[in-house]
Amino acid sequence: MAPAGRHFTAWSLAALVLGLGLGIALHGSQAPWVGTLDNSLKPIGRLWIAALQLTVVPLIFTQVVVAVMRTDRLGALGAKTMGLFLVMLVAAGLFTLLIAPPLVALYPVDPAVVAALRAGVSAGGAARTGAVLTDRMLGFIPAEVSRFFLGGNPLPLLLGAIVLALVARRFTGRRRELFQHTFQRLSDATMRVVGWILLIAPLGVLALTFGLARSTGGVALSLLIAFVLIISGVTLLFTVLLYPVTAVLGGISMRQFARAVAPAQLVAASTRSSLAALAALVEGGKDRLGLPVAATGFVIPLAVATVKVSRMTTTMVALLFLAHAFNLPLGAERIVLFGGTVLLLSFIVAGLPGRGPEANILPAYVAAGVPLEGVIVLEAVDAIPDIFKTILNVTSIMSAAAIVAPRPRGSGDP
Repeated sequence: MAPAGRHFTAWSLAALVLGLGLGIALHGSQAPWVGTLDNSLKPIGRLWIAALQLTVVPLIFTQVVVAVMRTDRLGALGAKTMGLFLVMLVAAGLFTLLIAPPLVALYPVDPAVVAALRAGVSAGGAARTGAVLTDRMLGFIPAEVSRFFLGGNPLPLLLGAIVLALVARRFTGRRRELFQHTFQRLSDATMRVVGWILLIAPLGVLALTFGLARSTGGVALSLLIAFVLIISGVTLLFTVLLYPVTAVLGGISMRQFARAVAPAQLVAASTRSSLAALAALVEGGKDRLGLPVAATGFVIPLAVATVKVSRMTTTMVALLFLAHAFNLPLGAERIVLFGGTVLLLSFIVAGLPGRGPEANILPAYVAAGVPLEGVIVLEAVDAIPDIFKTILNVTSIMSAAAIVAPRPRGSGDP
């Protein structure tokens, strides 16, 4: 993770601590200035989330088109690697659906917490002045445009962007160059806007968590602690599961695999960056497992640059946890829609490491009907789960390399 990313995460975490601390300290206070502070922060949180929502469609559409246009045909090894990661992502989602629900059900939902979360981005009676101003500002957006940008099912949009890009790939010469250049400029502009919005994420987190903690007191902490424990536990369990799977499919012992991946896991835990662990992954695969250059020079860099298996476990846990907290019905159709959206975005949309909430995954939550205020608050405590997520990612990368390009017999450690 870049230094800027670390600073951004630190500011967001500091805003979370400040918002919760102030809210708990002022819980039940009837002082006029406390009400004024609350009324001032609520519109900020609401406007910030609305701005984030409005970037979803242009962000996804432009990045998908550019990604498809710039991706050359993969060879057999690349296709095999991507196929394996598809299986890993699906397996991670199914594993989470099996393990997470009973864990989530252990958390006793406090209606006051849910009401406070919703109040953070809705017009409450005690904050009518700020809410009216916010409503007026949001009212400048035509209803049709708002419905389009905040719309439900993102899969038709994603598939449409893919089809458009595949058709455009048949263009030649100046025509293709102009098309690709135009969408690249649009993508860059959208990412810049998203960056501006995410710069004020600490303020948005402060606004949401202060209102939550002021309304519920210390009860708000139980929600965040429960989420951190569940998401970290599920992610760690799936990481452990990769050891026997790799041993069976890769033809190596779990001890060898553990020794090969341990240095990369240490780097991942300290930096929370799969990219920073690339050198350790290559060295471990070459020296400890005796993997061929096809694995260490192609499969591992390809995996680092593309898929993150943790995305499926963490987003699925967040979906189940928020559905439980908000008492939202989650039928099979919504879960499949959510998982399919995350799968597509995992392959074709780059993440924004260290930049607060994953704007790239917001369409999946929108499609599932999950209130984004809950997503934002949970993302604010991502620092601890992020350690386990990065460990899972580097472990899955080494696992994929060992499976698709097995080491020669007799090589590596005994």
